[in-house]
Amino acid sequence: RTLSPATCSSVFSVCQQQRAPKLLPTMFEELTNGMINMCGFSTDLTKDDTKTNLPYTFGDAHDKYKYPGLYEEADEMLQVSLLIYSITDLRTLAKKAKAGKLKSGSELSNPDLILNLPLRLDVGLGMIEENVDLIRAEVGDADHEMTMSALQSIRQRYSRDDVSLSTEENSSKKKDSSQRWRNPFATSKTNVSASPASNSPYLVAYGDDKPDKELVYAVGVDPVRKRVTVAFRGSVTPTDFLTDATIAFKREPNPIQDLSKDQSETIGIHQGFYNYLLKERKENDGKSKLDEIFEHVEEAFADSECRASYKLYVTGHSLGGALSTLFGFYAASSAIKVPTPITVVSIASPRVGDTAFQSAFACLERQGVLRHLRVANEGDPVTILPEGSGKKVWAMMSPISYAAYKISDSKFKDKETYRHTGVKLLLLKRKGSKGEYTETQDKYKLSYSVKSMKANGGKIRGEENEENNSKGSQIGNILPSFKMEDIPEVWFHFGDTYCENMTSVKEDLAPLSLNEVYRSVTRGH
Repeated sequence: RTLSPATCSSVFSVCQQQRAPKLLPTMFEELTNGMINMCGFSTDLTKDDTKTNLPYTFGDAHDKYKYPGLYEEADEMLQVSLLIYSITDLRTLAKKAKAGKLKSGSELSNPDLILNLPLRLDVGLGMIEENVDLIRAEVGDADHEMTMSALQSIRQRYSRDDVSLSTEENSSKKKDSSQRWRNPFATSKTNVSASPASNSPYLVAYGDDKPDKELVYAVGVDPVRKRVTVAFRGSVTPTDFLTDATIAFKREPNPIQDLSKDQSETIGIHQGFYNYLLKERKENDGKSKLDEIFEHVEEAFADSECRASYKLYVTGHSLGGALSTLFGFYAASSAIKVPTPITVVSIASPRVGDTAFQSAFACLERQGVLRHLRVANEGDPVTILPEGSGKKVWAMMSPISYAAYKISDSKFKDKETYRHTGVKLLLLKRKGSKGEYTETQDKYKLSYSVKSMKANGGKIRGEENEENNSKGSQIGNILPSFKMEDIPEVWFHFGDTYCENMTSVKEDLAPLSLNEVYRSVTRGH
């Protein structure tokens, strides 16, 4: 029970090939049953099946989980990654209301309803809708622009036909029941129970004790989709932005260095993201935020026997996307007791680690214990950063420094360059004169962080070189060459733009699944 899912997967594959006559039948049965309990496999593996597991075999005969399509996975996690902004703000206001610190004339009814856990998601969403003006007045658009963008995109998404987004109209009249959010987010102010319903997603843990100084996370359970979801809030506070800007590498032991011969002893992780998620905290009994969230996740899976058939999803927008990538990596490479594969759906995420981190991440994908869909808007500046560590930026500005670093370490460039991970879903810009898609242009592109892939008869390109901004640049030139229309713009990073672009590709992505995209990696070898 101290083995990681990745190690279990490797051991299990060996046992499949070597079990007869080297293992007694009863011994093999006990071993495989233990693997089933720990790793979430749900089939009779003692039958005579000598087929060797191929890389990227998500959703195969050993995995009975019903995976949604590519669009559904991306869209649902996009909404979760945006909801955490508004729910966090509402919880902050609820705490102020209980302490009597709201602005004069402001009132939040029943603040305990949003603070007590478990909390049904439809109840939380209803409270956001009912208190939207209070949130806007207390939080302020200027201070929390990303939060307000998330709130607007959610309201557009689920009530575009019923609720006017006009601030004047919202303030001039109170909405009646016909203007509430549509199912499944409709609720009522009176006599609302926050306890879990049989088919309603609900929150079981919320980490927002110090929302202005530490990362914010939520853990939820979805009985319909049969998943436990961890969501991280994106950048909002000055501490968040300082975390984003800390681009030095933190060198850490590679947790899967013994899993494959091509793995290095250490991996490089963004220093700011490391501090937020992995740094041990004295005030938390020496535990990191990662350890804290692991405990909540394990409790969620252990709460009911049926949870053995659930899967773990991780998501977040912006900084939250980076944290979800890092969390998914360590969850898949640790001894945490959850079924695999673990799925990360990151939205608008910056790069997280170096080439060694990318290689280790890809190794877990090949083992079938980790999936990653990375959603990015074309033109989103955050998704192409950081390109390199501060040391690399300095070296690129100074030929003498670059030569000195290169002489001292031949792998200097790889060690100081950031790399993306997973399958990238790039939502393309509209090229029409009125901001629409033209008849001839593509709406999206799929690519993989390391290898080229083929799926559905079409080419899915690798992006290892495509996303390296320094490709083809000379020493001393730290910026790539852009055409005017290619220059990144900040509004492509906001949640409402992501929602709008995601909606536009619904029909195009409908036939695809993330598992099939991963299988095409194997076919592309």
